[in-house]
Amino acid sequence: MKGVARMVVAGLLLLAGQTIVAAAATDAWGLCKRGFARLLGRGDPAKEQATEQKLEATREQLAGSDSEQVKAAEAVAWKTRLEALLEDDPGAEAQLRALVEEVRAQLPAQAVTASDHSVAAGRDVNVTSSGGGVAAGVIHGDVSAGNPPGPGPGKEEPGPGPR
Repeated sequence: MKGVARMVVAGLLLLAGQTIVAAAATDAWGLCKRGFARLLGRGDPAKEQATEQKLEATREQLAGSDSEQVKAAEAVAWKTRLEALLEDDPGAEAQLRALVEEVRAQLPAQAVTASDHSVAAGRDVNVTSSGGGVAAGVIHGDVSAGNPPGPGPGKEEPGPGPR
């Protein structure tokens, strides 16, 4: 898998884990539980039932805590389970993406979650920089803007944009 495609899948996996966590305390839980149990069970009733039990354990864990660390840990645990699924069956990515979109569409508007170094917003996010800085939505690795030249004769200080 190429680097960009790998990042897209990693983002989908994290979003899926966060979706499970967000749905646990909402009316979308039934849809979420059935859909993820079916996806992870891959047609095996015993695996579906085991997944439903793990999902219920997650829901109980989340209900007993308001900790962001607990939420993040549960999201990562589901990310890991789903990552194993996609390693065994890369074709399941489209089903996972569709399920995440379906469950997220049922979540209340305020159910926006993020963990680790993620940003979550209920609306648009604008990323800008100025004065020779660097702005990016995702950075994996080091970034250096170098030393931009200072203003000199005939040069203007960088401004907020076109006038």
